Amino acid sequence: MNDILVSIWCTTYNHELYIKDALEGFLAQKTNFKYEIIVHDDASTDRTAEIVKEYEQKYFDIIHGIYQIENQTSKNHPSIKWIWSLMSTYCKGKYVAVCEGDDYWIDIQKLQLQVDYLETHPECIMATHDMIVLDCRSYEVKSKSQYTKDCIIPVEDIISQKVVIPTASTVYRKEVLKMDGFFLDVGIGDYPSLLYSLKRGYIYYFSRIMSVYRWCHKNSWSISMQDIRLNILHSIYFINFLQKYNEYTNKEYELVCINRIQFQIDHIMNLCKENKLEYFVNLCQRCDKELNGKYHKLFSQFIRLYLQIFDEKYLGENIKKFIKKNSKILIMGAGKYAHIIAKQLQYHQVEFEGFVISNNQKASKNYLNKPVWRFNECPYNMMKIGVIIGINPNIWDEIISSLRKESIQNYICPFLVDIY
Repeated sequence: MNDILVSIWCTTYNHELYIKDALEGFLAQKTNFKYEIIVHDDASTDRTAEIVKEYEQKYFDIIHGIYQIENQTSKNHPSIKWIWSLMSTYCKGKYVAVCEGDDYWIDIQKLQLQVDYLETHPECIMATHDMIVLDCRSYEVKSKSQYTKDCIIPVEDIISQKVVIPTASTVYRKEVLKMDGFFLDVGIGDYPSLLYSLKRGYIYYFSRIMSVYRWCHKNSWSISMQDIRLNILHSIYFINFLQKYNEYTNKEYELVCINRIQFQIDHIMNLCKENKLEYFVNLCQRCDKELNGKYHKLFSQFIRLYLQIFDEKYLGENIKKFIKKNSKILIMGAGKYAHIIAKQLQYHQVEFEGFVISNNQKASKNYLNKPVWRFNECPYNMMKIGVIIGINPNIWDEIISSLRKESIQNYICPFLVDIY
C-alpha cells in the first residue's frame, strides 16, 4: 500500500558544491505524513552523483537516486517530455514538491504548511511561497517578496511573470504531471507548468520565506542565458509557446500574452544593442538554419525589430504603406520610441503633425520641433488621422486601453512583433 503523500523531486547536474544543502533541507522537514525524495542526476561530471549515492545509502528508506549515463537535457533540448515522463513514473505521492539541486529549503515546516492548505482547499492546484535570492557573484542576499500577505495569485500576474514563482517554492497536485502537447516543447518546465495549472485551479502564495534561490553560480541557468545565441533560441521557443497558449485559452489573456512576448523581445534587443547589424543578422540566420527554418517568420521579425529600434535610417514597409493611406500622421508618445519614429520619418522627409500623449501625462509642449498635445487638446479628429504608436508595446494592454478610450482605430505599432 502506498502511504506516501508527497514526492520531492530534485534534478541535479554538477551541483557538488550545493547538493548537500538541498538534501539536508529535504530531510529536515517536520511533517505528520510520509514523503519520499527522488534525486535525478543528469550525468554530472563532478562528484554530485557520488554525494547523492552516499545519502541514498544512509537514508535508503526515503532517498531514491536516478543516475543518467548520458546527459539528457542536451540530448532532448528543447523538449522536456523525457523529464516529465520520469516524474510521472517515479513520483508516488499525491503531491509533488520540486527543488533543483542548486537551491535549498530553509523552513522545516514548508511542506506541512503547503500540503495542509492543498488538503483543505481542493480547488487549489499549487501552493508557492516567498524566497531569498543569493547572488553567487557578490554573495548579496535579497528577499524576493512578491506580495505583502498570503493570497491567491492573479492569473495575469503569472502569465506576465509579474510574480516570480521559483521552482523550489512549488508544491502541486500530481495531476499537473499530465501536462502534454506544446507545454512540453519550451525547454523549461516551471513556466509552462504554471500556465497549464491555471486551467485546473488557482495558485496560492504564502508570504513566508521558505527557500533560497542561487543566482548566477557557475553551472546555473542564469549564467548560461548570458549567451546571446541561447537567449535567442530560448526566446523563439518561448514566443512560440505563448502564441499556442493564447490559442489554447481562446485568447482570453491575449493582451497579457503580447506584453510578455514583447518583454522577451526587449530582452533580446537589449542584449544585442552593442552588436553590429551584420553580427545580429548572421546569428539569427544561423539559429534559423539550426532549427530547420521552422521559425523563419519569427527570426525575420527579430531582424526587422532590430532595424526598427537601432537604425535611424530605417523605414519599414509596414510604415510606408500606412503613410500612403493617411494624409495626416500623429505619433503617440513622447519618449524613446516616439523619438525613434520621429527621427526615421524626418530622415525620409515624411511629414507628421506632431505627438499625442495621455491626458494625465506630463510633457513639454514641443518635442523635436513638433507640437505635443494631450488627447483632449488635439485639434484633429482622432478617428480620421493615422496614429503611429511610439511606445514600447511591452505594456500593450495599457496602450490598447488608451486607444479604445480615445476611439482610435486607425493605428500602427512598428515595434510590435507581427505575428498576431
